[in-house]
Formats: sequence, structure tokens, C-alpha cells
Amino acid sequence: MKAKIIFIYTIVLIITFQSLQGQKSFPIDNIDIKSSELCLTGELFTPDQVIDGTTYFNSEWLPGDIYLSNGEIVRNKFIKYNGLLDELFWKEPKSNNVIKLDKEAIRQFHFQNLNGDSTIYFRKIKGKRNAIADSGEFFAQVVNDGSLSLFVLHTYKTAGTELIRKNGVLFEKVNYVEVPVYIFRLTNNNTFVFKSLNRKRLYSISPANSEKIKEFLKTNRTRDFKDISYLRRLTEFLGTLMN
Repeated sequence: MKAKIIFIYTIVLIITFQSLQGQKSFPIDNIDIKSSELCLTGELFTPDQVIDGTTYFNSEWLPGDIYLSNGEIVRNKFIKYNGLLDELFWKEPKSNNVIKLDKEAIRQFHFQNLNGDSTIYFRKIKGKRNAIADSGEFFAQVVNDGSLSLFVLHTYKTAGTELIRKNGVLFEKVNYVEVPVYIFRLTNNNTFVFKSLNRKRLYSISPANSEKIKEFLKTNRTRDFKDISYLRRLTEFLGTLMN
């Protein structure tokens, strides 16, 4: 009996060793071996109701880098950001489960390529996300980072409801429309917050230079202020005036 137990134990050890060796031989695509999922903390995301897909900054899972508060960088993870919830989600590669990452552990994150643009960063900043909420920390897109920085909050408001059926169950789905918030911040932390941009609001950033701002807007016309490259040029120009 003792010999039989030893034999069984030996077989288990051999199988376990082969399993571990097999795990090492698997090809790893789009994963940085130096980075570990163990660095990421969060919880399984199982929403009670369908989330409006338009509230996601990126509709598809995209590879990105996550900069943690402890200084570590977790690279090449498939991520999505939802502006309505102000949450970053990670698609765990082995189970394909959606994980809502702990916001407290994240300093910023970067989409490696969104429609050909590799410059999209989101950073966690402090302030008030809206007039009702208390001050806290939230993610904002970094449009420009300099003597005058510009962050854009991708917030949403309700735009009606509709009845939809899922798994044979009929329920009411809330639809949303994006309402971006623009945050200009100087290096001394003086901040200007606008729910929309126009000449009058831009003049208020530097009243003494309103004529120069007017000339810039005249020379650099745009249909709206949602063009990120235009916003970056505008903020860099305003930064020269502040100096």
C-alpha cells in the first residue's frame, strides 16, 4: 500500500511538472512578458443592465499600456474606457472575462493605436467631475501637457429611453449623448473649466490678449472644438500668451 501511494504521488508530480513546462512553451501574442497580470487589480464586471455602447471611448478592445500609481507599467493589455462610468476595463486573455480595474491603482493609461493615433493618453486628475458630484479623482484625456494643459472629460447626459429585449426579457434602456468638459490648467494649478468652448470663454483665460486670441481663431477656423489636433494647437498658442 505504501509503495502504491508513493507511485501515485510520483505520477502527480510528473503531470504537474509537465503542465508547468507546457505553460512555458505556449506562444504569447501581444503580451509583454516583463509585465504581469498580477500587477492589475479589479473585479469581475457583470452589469445589471445593458450599457449604451456609445458611452465607451473606444468601441473595440484595443491594446494599451497602464501606468500604475506605484510606478510600474503594465503593457499590451486589451482595454476599454467608459466615460459614463468613468471606469477602465481590461479583457483578461485566458478567460475573456471583463475586469473593472481599480481606479485607485492607476495613474494613467495609453491607447497604443486608436484609428492611427498613438498619442491618446488618459490621466487621473483631481477635481469635480460635474456640478453635483463631490471633489474626487477621475480620468481625463490629456490633449496638451505644458505651460497650459488641456484635459477633456468624456461625460454623458441622458437622451431618452427605449424598450429592448434581451434573453426574452423586455426592459427599458437609457440612451446617452456625450457632453465633453474642457479643463485648462496652468502649472500653478489655476484652472478654467468649460462645458463648451467659444470665443468669450477663451478670452476669459487671458483677457489682456483677447485680440490675439480673436486673430488666432479667425486664422485657424474650425466647425467645432472636438478636433483634438486643433485643440492641441489652440492650447499651445494660449500657453505662449500666459507666459
